[in-house]
Amino acid sequence: MSDTRGLLDRISAFRQRLDATPNLIPDAITVDHGDANAVVSEAEAFRLSLKRIAGSPNVAEGPLPQFTDRAQQLLGRAKTLLDRQRKFTTDPLYAACAASSEPDSLVSYHRETVGVLDSVVRLAQAFPDSAGAQLKMCDGLNGLLGVVRDRLAIQERVLAQRHTDADRIDRLAGFFTSLHCNLPVALETVATLAEELLADARLAKPVRFVRAPVMSAHSPGGTTAFPVPARFIAAHALNVAQVVARVVPFDYEWAGRPLAPVVAALIMDCGMLTVPSEVLAKTEPLTADERRVLEAHPKLGAELLLWRFPNIAGPLAAAVASHHERADGTGYPAALPGAQVPPLGRLLRVADVYAALSEDRPHRPAGDPRAALTDVLLMAEHGQLDRDFAEYLLNLSYYPVDTVVELTDGSVGVVVANHANRIDPRAPGRPVVAVLTEPDGTMLSRAEYLDLSAADRGSIVKAVSAARCRELLASRYPDLV
Repeated sequence: MSDTRGLLDRISAFRQRLDATPNLIPDAITVDHGDANAVVSEAEAFRLSLKRIAGSPNVAEGPLPQFTDRAQQLLGRAKTLLDRQRKFTTDPLYAACAASSEPDSLVSYHRETVGVLDSVVRLAQAFPDSAGAQLKMCDGLNGLLGVVRDRLAIQERVLAQRHTDADRIDRLAGFFTSLHCNLPVALETVATLAEELLADARLAKPVRFVRAPVMSAHSPGGTTAFPVPARFIAAHALNVAQVVARVVPFDYEWAGRPLAPVVAALIMDCGMLTVPSEVLAKTEPLTADERRVLEAHPKLGAELLLWRFPNIAGPLAAAVASHHERADGTGYPAALPGAQVPPLGRLLRVADVYAALSEDRPHRPAGDPRAALTDVLLMAEHGQLDRDFAEYLLNLSYYPVDTVVELTDGSVGVVVANHANRIDPRAPGRPVVAVLTEPDGTMLSRAEYLDLSAADRGSIVKAVSAARCRELLASRYPDLV
């Protein structure tokens, strides 16, 4: 017998047992049943949900019992959670992640949630006919439903954030595409995106370094295709803009008008669409010809902005043209010395380097945030970057909020707050950490908060790698992986 025939037989047998179960609740609700909405009891709604997963070999055999009122109420909650779970599973972005061969913390977390829901189904099957025994088992069912509810809320929040990230990447990639294809486009599109990033910064939300592969033509589960490498360039621009949005409040020139520098960060690499994607995807050093093509993008981007927005893009174009110039005069495309580079261009250069060091690239993985900040400060010390703008990055700390870190005793935690004290050189490296695991990796029942600046001993050893984060935290904290 084929697998399909066996599955159909199991569904048919289980449906017969469900249909034979008496209906104890007269309250009627509307459920989605086929092509039309049917008005059925809450108990029947739950039975319909069970039918959808009746092919599972883990579902216990035997008819459903006669449920008490409390059991009926709990099964109504279970049906609602089953509907939420089904909606989550059919989300195109999640479906694309589940179909990918790459490990994904959200997918593994979701599968565990499905396992708990399966336990709910099996517990409902095991309910005895005795009302007293049912009331005792309702406590266990209530606890399981609470676990499912909390897990669903977490995975829905993670998926919503992924939708936000993908939407922002696609909007900016669409702007770049229209710019190059001479299609109607307005800078207001980018200004709206910049306002969103500034709003996140004002709410002290952590920087989320988004990514899109070089060869990415559309978002996971998306239907709109963009020319490669537009999404890759847009993702990096968003990362730079997030950094700029968090440092401009510390600059006397831009603190009162932060929109312009964030817009400049979003559009500074618009000339990169002329660079072949094969060059950006290379894992080996670039040839001289390839480097010349790459180094032409600031000038091409500035010319494109002046052509499309001649009345408003002057200062922005100047910053775009100079965002790869170096303070010591060894940058490109014009090898301008630091005094001739506009301040906005120098700010973009600092944020660009920091964001690039913090991102995965084809030729290397993302760097440790402490190493990225240290490298930027050293480059400023050696005259390659503007020193004042580089020092603004200290306000992000060596370990920004949401960085997963390993402490000296081997325990793992997540940074939840930093101390804004530029006078104390120890402050950026001694944040407040929510400790999540024991030194041996055992998960704590609840987070324990540790202020390293006030502790007599103990410190951060390093940021935890993405692979190690998945191993330790994916089952409880998919938003940190």
